[in-house]
Amino acid sequence: MLRLKTTITALALLASSSLAGAEEITLWVRTSSGAVLQGLADKYNASHSDKVNVTQITAEQMVPKLGAAIAGSAAPDGAVLDLIYLPTFAAADGLEDISDFVKGLPYSAAMSPSHIRLATYDGKIYGVPALPDASIIAYNTDLFTKAGLDPNKAPASMEEIAADAKKIAALGNETYGFYFVANSGSWLIYDFLPHLWAANADVLSDDGRSATVDTPALRETIAAYRDMWKAGAIHPTSRSGNGNNAVEAFASGKVGILMTGSYIVNLLTSKYPDVKFAVAPIPGPKGGESSFAGGDTLSLIKGISEEKKKVALDFVNFYMQPEQQVYITQESGMPSRTDLAAEAYAKFDQRNLVAYNILAKARTPYTFSSDELFVSRTGPFLNLIQGTIFGDDVDGTIAKTQADFTRILERTNPN
Repeated sequence: MLRLKTTITALALLASSSLAGAEEITLWVRTSSGAVLQGLADKYNASHSDKVNVTQITAEQMVPKLGAAIAGSAAPDGAVLDLIYLPTFAAADGLEDISDFVKGLPYSAAMSPSHIRLATYDGKIYGVPALPDASIIAYNTDLFTKAGLDPNKAPASMEEIAADAKKIAALGNETYGFYFVANSGSWLIYDFLPHLWAANADVLSDDGRSATVDTPALRETIAAYRDMWKAGAIHPTSRSGNGNNAVEAFASGKVGILMTGSYIVNLLTSKYPDVKFAVAPIPGPKGGESSFAGGDTLSLIKGISEEKKKVALDFVNFYMQPEQQVYITQESGMPSRTDLAAEAYAKFDQRNLVAYNILAKARTPYTFSSDELFVSRTGPFLNLIQGTIFGDDVDGTIAKTQADFTRILERTNPN
């Protein structure tokens, strides 16, 4: 009996010591990613004494709220935020350097290259991919067949997109060949910029500090869009609609080609099962392919304690494992690693592999002025698209955009 009491006491002391040594960390996440991150945290918490607490912040408030919290020394231990803002926070010295951790991972080469690029500043890595997505095109195979096009052959250039779109529009009966969301900078960097990247062009230099707007690839891409617009092949609500309008128009069976994202496969198959469609990478003006690498990156806030940092990085390694990557794919559509196709998509629609496979070629603008350049409804990028595709002065609009980009960059680039 004495031995039993001694054993019970020892076990109790051990458990108490273990609990006393447990750490808790807090992660801020965008509401759009909240359910998936909470699910991952629940899985981690159920199998670890350390705990990950998830706090959801509306997407519009994440950046200003996190910036204010860092400035006021009231920040969370980490944040899962839109990858495009990583250069800004890293340049402001607000994030923790995790270079050694990332480089030491056996699967480091399999993490989305664009997410790592955007998380890198001054040679140091400040984040890892959490929930990536990628832009693609979807096309209605029934309309392709009716228009005399091969439904098994996706358009492989903007020239082919324009030609196919006009043939589909010629079917009449309020059928249109093409849909893109033209009045949102966020949508346009997602769906339009990959045309340029596919041709090895860009509107910014690699380091994000210089404007490179006027290129042959830009002019060729704009020419194809203008051609479709003048021919009446672009759905009229493209000019003023939003992402929901785009999906609804495509699901109606009246749009041939849709500029969209990796989420479209699961969305259409679950909500619009009668739509016959295929997906493909976004092509350049004369060929090539690319995509916008979007989604979330997990970063730690500078000054996090070593104990909490250890927990946070353990959580990263936990959700990067195949079992959790399958869960992420199930809930969000795409895993964080590019080497798990067999595991991640074994039970899912194989059309998802198109976006998955293009992720390695996908890019994201590296900039310290994302909102002002691209997102603002009065910003230069949105004005570029609206002015060149729907307006009359292509040369003047491009020249003004180059000047506006340069002015903003000169004012906002870090020293």
